[in-house]
Amino acid sequence: MIRLFLSVDMVGSTEFKARFAAQGNQGWLEIFRAFFSNFPLMLAGQVGFEFIDDECTPSIDVWKAMGDEIIFAAEPQSPDEAVSILRALLRAMALYEAKYFDRLPLRLKGTAWIAAFGEQNIELDIAELAAGDGASHIDFIGPDVDLGFRLSKFSRPSSLVVSLDLLEQLLDAGNVGTLAFHLVGREELKGVMFGRPYPVIWASDADCGFDFLPWEVEACPLMAAAMASGPTDSQRLRDTIDDMRHYLRKMHGVDRAPLGFGSPDARDPR
Repeated sequence: MIRLFLSVDMVGSTEFKARFAAQGNQGWLEIFRAFFSNFPLMLAGQVGFEFIDDECTPSIDVWKAMGDEIIFAAEPQSPDEAVSILRALLRAMALYEAKYFDRLPLRLKGTAWIAAFGEQNIELDIAELAAGDGASHIDFIGPDVDLGFRLSKFSRPSSLVVSLDLLEQLLDAGNVGTLAFHLVGREELKGVMFGRPYPVIWASDADCGFDFLPWEVEACPLMAAAMASGPTDSQRLRDTIDDMRHYLRKMHGVDRAPLGFGSPDARDPR
């Protein structure tokens, strides 16, 4: 089984809360309470809108909340469905900022990745955390799950950073043209690809592009690179994926099979 994970995190939240705390003011609480209550509803609405002409609407469930971050889990049945989910997420992020953060120094950033569950990644039913009504509490553990948390360090406002496994599936979607992808650099991720720098790829809505603020671009080399170079063509993205797969095979004797929706678990060595 392949699961899609989506992380949405607040940018600027630490400084924002510290400003209130310095004044002995807890006014920030309602803003954060609203985020955890309202953003999942807004995302559900955008997913419904995206799939309005389809017979079924995919379920996007909250997996967990960590700090100022909400992490969702979904089970796309095809690359096209995954593309539509990401478009809905990007739209929800933009709408939420416009409605709730218009006069606040807060923004939203996102991360999207996939993990195959079988041998390498597992699901755990944690009885001690189960709800009082008998509903189980499922947690997800494994290297593919960890990858997203490593990768999220390089997410930025108004975009989604996506894993290579997910990107490979998105490139095969019939509606892939509704998203734009930007290879903005390479960064080492702890415990990933044997220390070789991992490609940092951002996705944006092809119609809207990025909504970076001028001072954000000035301060962030990755944002500046995205604005200067524009979208990366699909062949270069495929070559980047093939290069990393060749590296694993040549230097470490590892064959990394594509992690396709509906495929068996493909092991990802660390």
